[in-house]
Amino acid sequence: MVPPPADATRDRLLEVAGPLFAAKGFRDTGVTELCDAADCNVASINYHFGSKQDFYAAVLANAHRRAFSGSPMPEVPAGTAPEVEFATWLRWWISSMLHPNNPVWFQTLMTREMVDPTPALDTMVERSIRPMHTRLTAIVRNLLPKGKPIATVRQCTTSVLGQVLVYKHAAPVLQRLGSMPAQNNASLQQLADHIISFSLAGIAAAAANRAPSSTPSRRKR
Repeated sequence: MVPPPADATRDRLLEVAGPLFAAKGFRDTGVTELCDAADCNVASINYHFGSKQDFYAAVLANAHRRAFSGSPMPEVPAGTAPEVEFATWLRWWISSMLHPNNPVWFQTLMTREMVDPTPALDTMVERSIRPMHTRLTAIVRNLLPKGKPIATVRQCTTSVLGQVLVYKHAAPVLQRLGSMPAQNNASLQQLADHIISFSLAGIAAAAANRAPSSTPSRRKR
């Protein structure tokens, strides 16, 4: 079904704006430039989105939604072991975040927003990122003994996320260091295996209230 002209214009604006905002940033991408690229009237952004800032927030949300559109956040049956639920969630997130078919501009746009955040980041966090974070936090909490401080839960959750985000946002550096996995499903599965086992070991150490083993100190002579 062909969308009505108004919806077609709105969709076209969302489609062309992502790469432009990624290339130049929110502040240096003009409304006229965006509307010219979408072949529409300069009043179209205000008409469809309210303002340039609201439009940018919609572009960010659209990009984030598209990155995860191929596979919704997984649900597991009641009674599933926490370790299995953790592995299922993490495999899904790694596959979605590092999928080789995601356009490069997705990552560039998100990286720009992290380095130079706008009010749109608050909207994206609340609508898109927080639900995922809340789910992972709940899974991690179930891997820890009852009564563990919320600070411990948050630290473990953040440590898990950090292991994936370094491959997302530091890929050019990791490639030069020879540490970036190949962009194919088999390599992503191997990376997921490692992060899952490494994370479960770290969470188990936190559960036992001990730090992972470190290099023994030298004996005094």
